[in-house]
Amino acid sequence: MKKNVLIMGGYYIPSVKGGGPIQSIRNLVDNLSDKINFYIVTLDRDLGDDKPFRNIKTDTWLKVGKAKVYYTNQHELTWRKTESIINSVDYDVLYLNSFFDYKFSTVPILLKKYNKIPWKPIVLSPRGQFSPGALVLKSGKKKLFINITRVLGLYNGLTWHATSDVEKKDIEKLFGEKANIIVANNLTANYEDLKLDKEIDKNKGELKVVFISRIHPKKNLKKAIQFLNQINGKVEFNIFGPLEDSSYWSECEVIIKSLPSNIKVEYKGVVEHDRIMNVFKEHHVFLFPTLGENYGHVISEALISGCPVIISNQTPWRELESKHVGWDIDLKDEYKFISVIQLCMELNNEEYKIFSTSAFNYGKKKSNQKEELIKAYSLFE
Repeated sequence: MKKNVLIMGGYYIPSVKGGGPIQSIRNLVDNLSDKINFYIVTLDRDLGDDKPFRNIKTDTWLKVGKAKVYYTNQHELTWRKTESIINSVDYDVLYLNSFFDYKFSTVPILLKKYNKIPWKPIVLSPRGQFSPGALVLKSGKKKLFINITRVLGLYNGLTWHATSDVEKKDIEKLFGEKANIIVANNLTANYEDLKLDKEIDKNKGELKVVFISRIHPKKNLKKAIQFLNQINGKVEFNIFGPLEDSSYWSECEVIIKSLPSNIKVEYKGVVEHDRIMNVFKEHHVFLFPTLGENYGHVISEALISGCPVIISNQTPWRELESKHVGWDIDLKDEYKFISVIQLCMELNNEEYKIFSTSAFNYGKKKSNQKEELIKAYSLFE
């Protein structure tokens, strides 16, 4: 008999601004729906939007892909309504797709504590929220909340979903080594039959660089722009992603205006998820000095698109240089970032094609290996 899993998460398709957690859940559903019936409770609008999605009914269960989804207005999502929605599903496991999301994570935990919902297993995925790079942002409020939850024992007895050994250690630092943690990498889309069809040419002395992510301090776009200030050659740097932090974007704009004439930077807006791989195929490298990712779906998508990556060492994607698919660099080593970008600038077409093919083959190899599917399913056993 198939298990029933109820997922609480702020954003789900057709949302595009909510970042990697959307794709994490979508890939869980697409890969495990033969064994699990998924029910997803989420918001009726995208991140930062005032209006709900068009042509989507709210406050009812809808068939969306391989899951049933309940879209609702955040302002109407009271404790009592959350209790009613959860109790309307005969679930075996409750999966919370965030730690710091009050309505979609904290409230369900409190409802269980006060016996308002069944005492059934809960799996919580912090989605990289405990990484040093993430905790340093608004650190005072986050540390206070974590300390309160530990004193009250709110998270005793649940299962933590870590998407890497690094994230497992981050959870243990906060909730102790006795915490029940299952390590299961994020799943990807099924790329088994995918062929490399990247056609962009590479001229020595020219480089098309792309950044795809939320415009937010954690993603470190400002530092990426500063790196380009030191590059010799013709650079085209295109930025895609929702403007989540307008003040941070204003700081980025100031730096952009000060760049030399050989560096062209353009903000391209939000890209639909189905187009992301096409965007990567139109660029030579992906520059992403993030402060921390628990997985980094966008890194996987870059590689599978044949786009080598220049990223920080604050993700599970490590030792990339030895695999000839990119670089994972210490954020303190700014000279290394600059020298690597300059190295990519000097590649000719033949050299780049070899590099691009290696990235594609590695990305494809890393996608949904059988053992990863087994680990993901174990979260709900």
